[in-house]
Amino acid sequence: MTQQPSTMNESKRAPEVTTASPAARYALWGVLVLVLASAFFAWALTWSTGVIAGPLPVGQAVPDFSLTERSGKTVTKADLMGKVWIADFVFTRCSGPCPTLSARLQRLQLHFKEEPNLKLVTFSLDPTVDTPAVLHDYANRFHADADRWWFLTTDKESAMHDLVKAGFFQTVIPAMDGKELIHSEYLVLIDRQGRIRGAYLGTNFENQPQLIADAAKLLLEPAS
Repeated sequence: MTQQPSTMNESKRAPEVTTASPAARYALWGVLVLVLASAFFAWALTWSTGVIAGPLPVGQAVPDFSLTERSGKTVTKADLMGKVWIADFVFTRCSGPCPTLSARLQRLQLHFKEEPNLKLVTFSLDPTVDTPAVLHDYANRFHADADRWWFLTTDKESAMHDLVKAGFFQTVIPAMDGKELIHSEYLVLIDRQGRIRGAYLGTNFENQPQLIADAAKLLLEPAS
């Protein structure tokens, strides 16, 4: 029998490599460039304006309330349903941040002067002193439009504080031992369905573009 020659020294066959066509490579690079460009644009927009895009988180609904406006009329949560509104929490004798918070709302009133579906709502944290008449005078200091910007009070301080703490998640520490009332300094954004959608430090004017953008976004959402 004739022995077959050894195959040990035969060269190994290289595996076949499939390469993408030039058109496919160009398409892949095009998609990658588009993704990177979009990401850069979003970053640049946020960096230049301070505005973060995207949907707003949905928080809990504000509880029902019935309070007295500076005009003497009763205002309830139902009166705000279907509207986007921004709330702040102040008291007229405040020697701290309250005038700054009211100045923020004054600027927002000017910005949204042509938008009937946006309301501004100020809750007094010192309602026994801040009667409708006192709030009326305070509102005039900031040229508050009676139809667009409401100032709310009540004859029960504890009830107001409970509403603000449990309903809006704001800190309120009553005045005691000669010390002034302490409270949070946030503006709270509420949507057409009465749900909290954002909170913005009221003494930081740099977040004003973000608050304006978020409020405008909520104005585009359906009422229900």
